[in-house]
Amino acid sequence: MDDAMTQDHEVRNGSARWRMWIFSAILLFGLPVATNSYPGSDLPRALSSEPEASPETPTDAGHGVSFSLGETWRGVISPGESLYPVYIANPIRPTMAFNRIAVSDSDIAEAGETRYTLRLGGRVNLVRAHPAGVPDRGFQLDTEAAFLGQFDADHSQDNIGWDGIWGLALTWADGAGLAAKLATQHDSSHVGDEYAERTGRERINYTRAEVVFGLSRAFLAQWRVYGEAGYAYDRRNVELQEPWRLEGGIELEDAHRFWKGRLGYYAAIDVTAYQESDWHSDVTIQAGLVLPVSGLVRTYRFGLEYRDGRSIIGEFFQDKETSWALGLWVDW
Repeated sequence: MDDAMTQDHEVRNGSARWRMWIFSAILLFGLPVATNSYPGSDLPRALSSEPEASPETPTDAGHGVSFSLGETWRGVISPGESLYPVYIANPIRPTMAFNRIAVSDSDIAEAGETRYTLRLGGRVNLVRAHPAGVPDRGFQLDTEAAFLGQFDADHSQDNIGWDGIWGLALTWADGAGLAAKLATQHDSSHVGDEYAERTGRERINYTRAEVVFGLSRAFLAQWRVYGEAGYAYDRRNVELQEPWRLEGGIELEDAHRFWKGRLGYYAAIDVTAYQESDWHSDVTIQAGLVLPVSGLVRTYRFGLEYRDGRSIIGEFFQDKETSWALGLWVDW
């Protein structure tokens, strides 16, 4: 009986793994998606100088459907570009990514040292309002969502845990590198079925919904700094969770340095601290090559990541980990 149950478990895990890899490949390489950079995809991400467009231009922001908002303002439905760029090294940002992880130190009980992290999601730009002829200045409404899961390669690819993340943001940019956002972000975390079955770990019901205010400043063409504060107005485990979160970082990206402007490099540091983690800093450092694909309106990143801090899976926020990751990230 035990042998039959073991074989059935292996068959189910094998089938689930194949479905996961196929689904990931389709999403990473097959979907038409939108870039998260500033307008002007052939210019550096941090700061572009898009030429002024005529108010009669069908799509002032480069993508989507443009319409009039009076004599001096234009609107764009589905602009395809962000006024407020995502944080490259933020480990829980909604994006498309596949990483192989080597964990050197972990407090998660009975978890392997070799893992895979899978992210399926991204940002969707909904609508923008901007002064006529100045498409990279104004206001924009964006939404984002993602699945974030971690799988244990040392235990038949068992799912350790996963988070469902989504958000809605109102952003603003002055067209010269300064941007701000006011957003709501929701994170609902879960313990993986296989991990719970093997270890007896029960869910602590980690769910966190925040209101967020952030500022971003681009400078010297390739550099950007940012900072934000989040306050959780909905915490499902009030005995363990606390409301405040702080985050900041710095990024360098030269996306057109090599191969006649088709290839570049980047480096980013993100530091986050939660009140519920006694303000201990979670540090993530990422660096690698960036391949901006203008025709596909997306950006590929091949890089190496170092992280020291609490687990990226919310259910395990009390567990500290140190790890290295090699992987692919797709910005859209």
